Amino acid sequence: MVLLRICIASLFLLLLSLSLVSYNTSKPTGFSLKLIPSDSPDSPFYPGKLTQHERIQRMVELSKARAKYVGLLSTANQISTFYPENIYLRMYIHSLFYSVQVFIGTPKRPQTLLMDTGSHLIWTQCRPCISCFNQTDPPIFIPNTSATYRKLPCAHPICRQLYQCVNNECVYNQRYGGGSVTKGLASVETFAFPFNSNQTRSVGNIVFGCSNDNQNFTFSGTGRISGILGLGPYPDSLPSQLRNLINKRFSYCLPSSMTQNSVLRFGEDIQIIPNLKRTPFVRMNRSSHYFLNLLDISVAGHRLGFPPGAFSLKQNGSGGVVIDSGCTVTNMEREPYGVVVREFQNHFVRFGLERVVNSSEGFELCYKKRRGFSHYAGLTFHFEDADMVVQPQFMYVQNYRMRYFCVALLPFTGPTLIGAWQQQNTRFIYDLNLQELQFAPEDCSRDRLFS
Repeated sequence: MVLLRICIASLFLLLLSLSLVSYNTSKPTGFSLKLIPSDSPDSPFYPGKLTQHERIQRMVELSKARAKYVGLLSTANQISTFYPENIYLRMYIHSLFYSVQVFIGTPKRPQTLLMDTGSHLIWTQCRPCISCFNQTDPPIFIPNTSATYRKLPCAHPICRQLYQCVNNECVYNQRYGGGSVTKGLASVETFAFPFNSNQTRSVGNIVFGCSNDNQNFTFSGTGRISGILGLGPYPDSLPSQLRNLINKRFSYCLPSSMTQNSVLRFGEDIQIIPNLKRTPFVRMNRSSHYFLNLLDISVAGHRLGFPPGAFSLKQNGSGGVVIDSGCTVTNMEREPYGVVVREFQNHFVRFGLERVVNSSEGFELCYKKRRGFSHYAGLTFHFEDADMVVQPQFMYVQNYRMRYFCVALLPFTGPTLIGAWQQQNTRFIYDLNLQELQFAPEDCSRDRLFS
């Protein structure tokens, strides 16, 4: 029965996606967006010049918030029926780590959106407001000042299947963790994306949410966030809507410095990468996340031998493995987490390192750093058809002031989330046509916008 539901949902998404073919029939090309982490001075969420210790604490808090969101959503997806009024996005907004800038309308106006690979709706605040959160730079979008704005008809397939028709208007009601809610009109507009260093390319007929009723959003009082850019596998996400323009492919490469900007690439802006590894996405019923089939894990080259199905998504919403740039540090379901942490302990006990208990960063396994010590264990995720090697420098966080290091893993009761810390210096390509994640090692510090 579960398999039948998954197949029916997958067929629905395929048919709905095909209904968008007439939207963008341009010759395949590409574009890129500056991808700004929240610790960057360019970010709306820039916390100021934090100490290294404060930065790590903030990173852990963001990861825990993100994990809580994904856990809630996974559970809801398993127990909800497949009707529009039950499709609620539960999310902790402050856990989103990256922002981008796009241009909306005619004349085009900049809007700063939070990037999310775990949701699909694109939305920005719109006037006139019933209730809007603080947004001053850029100003809130005003639909009637744009020559290309129009409302999404109720008869449109996306409205019929994903949103609701109320009083002959297509509307949505997205509920978020922590009591945040956004409501508005499903709309159609022209978006513009950077084509090179001084030009943009306009693309018409993009479905997006024009939110004029937003409750309990704070965004830390930045005044610079407009909404969210959904990159998930649903038909209303940006990659799905631009599929003929970008061949349903997007990519990023996160540098080893969490304060350095990177690049979100689409279509032909993704360079040809040699020796790509490929692993298929696992289609989960009604999920906006990218699930992967994790078979086993190795620590320091020793394969742990998890039984088949150990990382599979369970009917109660637990389990499963998600590749998630919105999560900073990898969160692992507690049972396999315990096995992995014990293997790290077995590795370090051979060197007689002193254990640090109750680290202020919030990690469970930490050790005093010995002068000249270099025997740090790496980790390998053994996915279906591909192994992802996490080099030792991306498996630990260092407290230089107190001279100790911690294994950068957190326990969790929901799905395993492979976070941005463990994704550093790896090129990831999300190919929605082939339904697979492609990846290869890369020096991500060299990936520059329009270089």
